[in-house]
Amino acid sequence: MGILRNKWIVSIDDYRRASRKHLPRMISDYLEGGALDEITMRANEEHFDALMLRQRSMVDVTGMDTSTTVLGRSLAMPLMVAPMGMLTIFHPGSDPAVARAAVRAGSIFIHSAWAGCSLEEVAKVAPNNLWAQVAFWKDPEETASYIKRARAVGVDTLVVAGDVGSSSKRERDLHHGLSMPPRPPVADYFNAATRPGWLWRWLTGRKMTYGNYAVNGRPLRMDEMNSWMASNKNPAATWDDFAKLRSEWSGNLVIKGIMDAEDAARAVDEGADGIFISNHGGRQFDAQPATIDVLPSIVEAVGGRAEIYLDGGVRRGHDIVKAVALGARAVLAGRPFAYALATGGEPAVDRAFGILREELKGAMGFVGKASVAELDKTVFANQSHSPVLNGVLL
Repeated sequence: MGILRNKWIVSIDDYRRASRKHLPRMISDYLEGGALDEITMRANEEHFDALMLRQRSMVDVTGMDTSTTVLGRSLAMPLMVAPMGMLTIFHPGSDPAVARAAVRAGSIFIHSAWAGCSLEEVAKVAPNNLWAQVAFWKDPEETASYIKRARAVGVDTLVVAGDVGSSSKRERDLHHGLSMPPRPPVADYFNAATRPGWLWRWLTGRKMTYGNYAVNGRPLRMDEMNSWMASNKNPAATWDDFAKLRSEWSGNLVIKGIMDAEDAARAVDEGADGIFISNHGGRQFDAQPATIDVLPSIVEAVGGRAEIYLDGGVRRGHDIVKAVALGARAVLAGRPFAYALATGGEPAVDRAFGILREELKGAMGFVGKASVAELDKTVFANQSHSPVLNGVLL
């Protein structure tokens, strides 16, 4: 197992494959799956792959500088951790393990509104490297209470979940009976028994709860989540709610789930400091574009008035180069760190950060750029032929 975790793992895809050996099939399908036919989920990676980079020769790239800043905060590289719910089902280290690794990597961890542990617990291990995702619940007191808690632990950046007003079915999960509470078929019980390490951690480790929310003073149990969500999900949230939050929150405000240039411009008009391009990793709405497809048009619409971030399909260091060259301030990754967490816990998450940083440095060297600040559209191949990404001239 040690060899599997260390010697032979040299890429994020290695962690993806290794995680399948550590997780029951129903859990690995939950991690890897997307909405409906998973068209958008596949496009996120495939459309990154379709962009070719321009190799340059005889360029001095000594003193390679991968650092950048995000909302005035220094990062060791333009990579942050996207918000992910229910990390506990992959490994009991959960959010704190990934957050500690993010701190060591000089990155930022975004705590999900659907996390399995509380914001306060994560703030203890990553007080200066933590953003908090917030949802507009039907009961405004739930939203207000969470924002108050974020302020109390020193969070200076809120990330509004703008892509959860509607939802779609994930058919892999339905086949496994992954409802709240789960009702898996008998075959999945037998499959889980073939993963004794995961089963032991599940039985003896951190209890699986929705730790951000409480009933009667205790964390919300998984079997209570359906009724809680039915009562609190708010499909009526609008830009008015965002504007109200902007008037009440003095810190940075980022909106996640922007996939349209018109929405991006509206977000900036309403006071957003950051535009987070995301299609939820293809887990919410299928048959929409990949995030890299919409990046150029959103950059143009925002016109430098706010920072732009992107997730979805980031698996290699050269993906970071491509997104930054097209105008993203930084990228975010979720599944890559979940694959690592499931495979080897916190040390594996450290290694995943290291893999991506070394790949980033290699890609920057090949395109002849010694710093992140130098990355621009000249890194793309076929410049003389005016390369086009989904109809947008690069």
